[in-house]
Amino acid sequence: MTGPGIPLHDLEEFWPPIFLRPGWSYDPLTELVDARARTGGLSCLARTQEGREARLELDWLGRGLLRLRAWLGQPPPESSAMLVSSVRALAGAPTVVEAAFGLRAALAGTAVEVGAPPLRLRLLSGQRERWALSSGEGSLVGPTALPLGVARSAGGREAFFLTWRLHPQEHLYGLGEGFGRLDRRGSRAFLWCRDTQGAVGPAAYIVVPFLMSSRGYGLFLHHTSPSVWELGEPYPQSASLLADDPYLDLFLLLAGSPAGLLRLYTRLTGRTPPVPTWALGVWWSRCMYRDRQQVERIAAGLRELGIPGDVIHLDPMWLEGREGRQRDGCHFRWSRGRFGEPEALVGWLRERGFRLSLWENPYVWRDTDLHREGEVKGYLVRSAEGGLAPSLDNPDATPVDFTRPEAVEWWQAQHRPYLRAGVAAFKADYGEGLPPSAIMADGTTGRRAHNLYPLLYNRAVFEAIQAEHGEAVIFARSGYAGSQRYPVHWLGDTPSTWEGMAAALRAGLSLSLSGFALWGHDIGGFWNPDGLAPPPADLYVRWAQWGSLSPVARFHGIRGREPWYYGEEAVRIVRRFVRLRYRLLPYLCSLVQEAATSGLPVARPLFLEYPEDDASWQIDWEYMLGPWLLVAPVLSADGAAKVYLPPGTWHDWWTGERVQGPSWRRLRVPLWRLPLYVRGDSLLPLAPAMAHAGQRAWSPLTVQVRVQARARAQVWAPRRPLLIEARRDGARLWLRLRAARRVDLHFLEPARVSLEWARGADILQVRGRGRGTVVSLRAAGAVEMEASAFGDGAG
Repeated sequence: MTGPGIPLHDLEEFWPPIFLRPGWSYDPLTELVDARARTGGLSCLARTQEGREARLELDWLGRGLLRLRAWLGQPPPESSAMLVSSVRALAGAPTVVEAAFGLRAALAGTAVEVGAPPLRLRLLSGQRERWALSSGEGSLVGPTALPLGVARSAGGREAFFLTWRLHPQEHLYGLGEGFGRLDRRGSRAFLWCRDTQGAVGPAAYIVVPFLMSSRGYGLFLHHTSPSVWELGEPYPQSASLLADDPYLDLFLLLAGSPAGLLRLYTRLTGRTPPVPTWALGVWWSRCMYRDRQQVERIAAGLRELGIPGDVIHLDPMWLEGREGRQRDGCHFRWSRGRFGEPEALVGWLRERGFRLSLWENPYVWRDTDLHREGEVKGYLVRSAEGGLAPSLDNPDATPVDFTRPEAVEWWQAQHRPYLRAGVAAFKADYGEGLPPSAIMADGTTGRRAHNLYPLLYNRAVFEAIQAEHGEAVIFARSGYAGSQRYPVHWLGDTPSTWEGMAAALRAGLSLSLSGFALWGHDIGGFWNPDGLAPPPADLYVRWAQWGSLSPVARFHGIRGREPWYYGEEAVRIVRRFVRLRYRLLPYLCSLVQEAATSGLPVARPLFLEYPEDDASWQIDWEYMLGPWLLVAPVLSADGAAKVYLPPGTWHDWWTGERVQGPSWRRLRVPLWRLPLYVRGDSLLPLAPAMAHAGQRAWSPLTVQVRVQARARAQVWAPRRPLLIEARRDGARLWLRLRAARRVDLHFLEPARVSLEWARGADILQVRGRGRGTVVSLRAAGAVEMEASAFGDGAG
């Protein structure tokens, strides 16, 4: 958290609306002089209202993927660290014909119509319009929102603007974290990552210039400079963006579903790679554990109470002398007086099934040997005047310059002694404080590098860990487009209030729609506005329930976040939900593997799974954990919950009650329960109970079978994956199994089962609660059996 008295003055310039900025002038493109087809695209020459020439280039990159670039002077850069590889246009040339107001160019199933005056541009799939420039929102005295052109400040700085039409029933999502409504329609966003100082306003730690629409299009603004997005506000019929560069570089995405848009976007910027299984266990942390004795008491207490956990994290108190400093910085000197030798602490924790994570930030305290070395070697960020450029978050520390390869290697070298001592992960905190006045080693200004800086920081730390361990996970707070390649991220310093918990949920789901498959939050909230006291026990329990069913689970905050601080009932409930998370590890691991290949997030807004269901687009207080579990957090102290179940059959996890959707349910939920539903047509894998992820093999692997029509599951498990397919026809259920492991099939509904298998396995088929028969399958073959219902899903 930022120290006291650090203002956010660098955000003030973003407050005025795009077309109402004092002292700014606007020069829209109004005339199309020439347009010619070429290999892979369309080249256009245009003229602005003031008579200046502008270039427009349209490139077809693949089905549903185009790139629009516009400039007056120098063209935009071809690539950046945001993209996973260079972007190339298709080999063929578009077919060009005359259109009603200009010409129509078509290639790879997508057509573009362009013409003037005024400048017009629209995208079509078949004959259906998918996206179009606005013709200019206006009033009785003239236009108030212009289609495409250049804005110029009183000081001569130029920025490109773009305005497009909105459909009356259109929804808009993405842009990174958003602590307000998940649907961005009717809001403004300024993309300039920042320590939010409490996650209570419009600023965000992770900003992503990617927007998706319920109309089937997405926009990815390939800029690192700050941008402003006005999405039906202040003009309800249109949306506008302003990119703070003298050019426009915009990727246009078209797909038949929001999942398809995420696949296209993550094809450009990369997908979240799989993390180690232990990283999907529970992280225990606080701000801050004081010494080794306290760490040992916490770890021993968790094990004694039977509460699982995989990671113990140390915040900055592990740094020598941190207790005497007001604001955070880093020097990588271990506090032996507080924590003894790092190897000894790592060994003690590993004996008990815990791994150790350490905190860092990318700002080096000025009064340290590390700073003196970095300054002499040119590894720290400098200002335009030639001096050092202090962090926006701490004037007593200087950011590392990650645009210089030697500085990256130097920073990575600081991690190696700890990684070789057995440290498993680093919490890459901060990263939002690069001053706009900085000049980076590669010549980039701080203004243009500010948003990109978290990505470079994330990458440096992630790759340092990967080089030593062969696998990597970080815990990062800041990010930008592409940061999802270096997991995981968390939602920052959310307040310990009911409103703060709901805001964390919305921010996480917004990240899910911005390409980030894995995210976590501070379970219990980070800080309490009531004098930094611990959160109320009921709030802590409610947060722990859905936190245990989040993509990443970490208990963290000011003051203790271990359940015994909140009473015996809290211990019982938290233990139950954390144990449930560990039983779901095969499911979570399978979702992480899916994210790496498809770009789909682990936690999904309902409309990702139900895009044809209008109600699902409106809901930001519940989510799907993968395709088969619906989680509805209780967000009020009175236990009231309004739960929506999309179309289809749903099974209450706790009671086994079968509910037909679409359905609204108003519930009064006891403290020990969370509304949790299993989708019909699902094959849900469960692991045995365990205290930490590596305690035992997942044998037997239980699969809960709930199939009314058909289902398919590819279950990831260490060295022994499972593929299972199911199809029901009346009372008969066909199952096809490919496995080389012990599998327990729990049938939640009665059926006459026809089972086929491709490799040897042991199948335990349960004929009701507490009874079962073992069928040993040692070679390919088939068998038929009667399956009565096993019971409720809680087993």
